[in-house]
Amino acid sequence: MKMTNTNRFLTGTLRTLCCVVALTSCSAWATLVTWQLNPNSQNGNVGASFADFTSGGYTITARGYDVAGTDTPHELYFKNAGAGEFGLGLVGTLNNELQTSGGTPSNYIQLDLRSILGQGFTGLEISVGSVQAGESFLLFGSNTQGVLGTQIGGAYGSAFDDQFVAITGNYQFISVAAGSKDILPVALRGTITPVPEMSALFPIVGLIAAVSCTQILRRRRAQKTASIS
Repeated sequence: MKMTNTNRFLTGTLRTLCCVVALTSCSAWATLVTWQLNPNSQNGNVGASFADFTSGGYTITARGYDVAGTDTPHELYFKNAGAGEFGLGLVGTLNNELQTSGGTPSNYIQLDLRSILGQGFTGLEISVGSVQAGESFLLFGSNTQGVLGTQIGGAYGSAFDDQFVAITGNYQFISVAAGSKDILPVALRGTITPVPEMSALFPIVGLIAAVSCTQILRRRRAQKTASIS
């Protein structure tokens, strides 16, 4: 009976430990991170065809390109012309926004997602602004830097102006381009659920182990006393 009771107690303790570990893991709630593509509300040249954006310690990179046979880099532009005209565009284009030519994109801005995908981000969404009546934007996915890639979904019209839309597919690079007239990328967002480090669980495990040992010793002493009496 002594061994049976001890085993039952150890089993119960093990179950408690598993529950604590599971609850600790669940306590790392999902976090929504948003990358604004003009975070300092500037209005002027970026000074390069690429720019890094960091939010919550996580970084993405945006690059500008012209569609002309082999896609060529195009200098980025921070645009701030008031409500609805705010985001990341290009230097030297009409209104410093992404344009079309003959119904096809003339240029695009590509977002490099490799870093955040490698860290476990999911549920990525993108917001595009300056989409007035008769204007639209397109999304493209690619696994090669500087290649526009495959169109994702259809054309997003003015109903999606400055609204987050889901990014589908499994691509390392997502590009924004104009479907008609001119548009302006605004922001990207996604969700990450941090995994608690094992070092954070050690104090909990140690406490449970200490309590378990104490309870076992007390039970044995009580049983020994009872048998003597």
